[in-house]
Amino acid sequence: MSRTDWEELAPVRERLLRGRYREALERLEREPRTGEARWWRLRGWARWHLGDRGGIEDALRAARMEPPGSRAGWAWQDAGALLFRAGDWVQAGEALERALDHFGAAGDGEGRAWALHGLGVSLLHRGRTGEALERAEAAWATVRRKALRDFAGRALVLLANVHRAGGELAEALFRARQALRRRLDADDRVVALKTLGTALRLDGRPAEGLSRLRGALRGAGGGVRRSAALVEVAAALVSLERGREAERALGEALPLLEAHAPARGRALAVLAEIARRRGQREGAVRLLREAQRTGPYPLMEEALAFPELFDLAERRGLRPRRTRRARGPAPVRLEPWGGRRLLAGRREVPLEGSGRAFELLVYLALEGAASWERVAHALWEDAERPRKLYRRVQMAAARARDLLADGGAVRVRGGVLELDPKREWRVVKGRGRFLEGVWTEWAEESRKEWPEA
Repeated sequence: MSRTDWEELAPVRERLLRGRYREALERLEREPRTGEARWWRLRGWARWHLGDRGGIEDALRAARMEPPGSRAGWAWQDAGALLFRAGDWVQAGEALERALDHFGAAGDGEGRAWALHGLGVSLLHRGRTGEALERAEAAWATVRRKALRDFAGRALVLLANVHRAGGELAEALFRARQALRRRLDADDRVVALKTLGTALRLDGRPAEGLSRLRGALRGAGGGVRRSAALVEVAAALVSLERGREAERALGEALPLLEAHAPARGRALAVLAEIARRRGQREGAVRLLREAQRTGPYPLMEEALAFPELFDLAERRGLRPRRTRRARGPAPVRLEPWGGRRLLAGRREVPLEGSGRAFELLVYLALEGAASWERVAHALWEDAERPRKLYRRVQMAAARARDLLADGGAVRVRGGVLELDPKREWRVVKGRGRFLEGVWTEWAEESRKEWPEA
């Protein structure tokens, strides 16, 4: 497709981003370009958002039309995105793996981040939260390494959703707020507000969550995206004992949710809770059973909001997957020798683009609380102006918090830095040998191996 052709289709894409799906589809069908893959891709998105599952076939046709390379990667990325929204998690994963292959062969870092993100989403919706978190962390590490600022918000939203599904609500809230501080397009802002609002609701703060969810609803436009936002608004309303309002929201949403399996599953769970509160126990269990057929996520996290519903289901022989709230911050294990590794609980955190943050964590874990001047001298040997060194220390502390998705992981009070005393910190050398007070030895060896870390 020539540059002129791409520019001519730009107004259609702009309408899609603004949620004006009917206008976009009408424009595409007035000027058909059936020999161009991009026309099929845009038509697929417009049709799907209007509740027409045939949009998926349009997206797959576009992907098959593209020759190998980055454009094929983006086409397969789009196809995968529609497939997982339709609830076909396995085929979505296959499409996204193809996208990742194309991006890898083309050396497209941005495309790689998108494909990793998509794979994380597809795994999350299959309930495979551990693998989903690995993909999400890899996507965020790629964003850091390649400085993909325009994609950062979306990667952070996925991390928030995966943490939320795993019961790690503090981490979920941290990531969602991080995302909202970024420069987001209209679509990403809607998703980030929904993510934060639902995390607040699941954390036992439905009134705070509802205000964010109403903000998402205002920006959602029409079609399926509005319906998905209405479902999450309805869940918050139920938690606030406003069942009638919740029913009205669900009544508007449900007609378009055939094309959005995750939102349909959540809607059924909300309806089941409304039924339970009205004493309609059999109806509640029946609705929850139907919700299970849409896939384990996001149903499993609704156990945090509606535990009595899930208790009822279990007494009636139904065994829905349940998210359990994390008991506290995961212990951190730092392995500075023989290849740097940072583990928070059972998950390994990718360190790409982390700068001095890992060194800062090791130093504080080994040496204890220290003034920023001592930290600066330990991490940077070159003499610089104090103000510049202080900024460097602040940036390293901020990145360390980012690695662990914890705003309190590294604290700075009165110019003194310390690690969160409520979290367990261990530095390990070799086969589990724990270390104390050996910063100088490690730093000298480390800088030979990682001179630019």
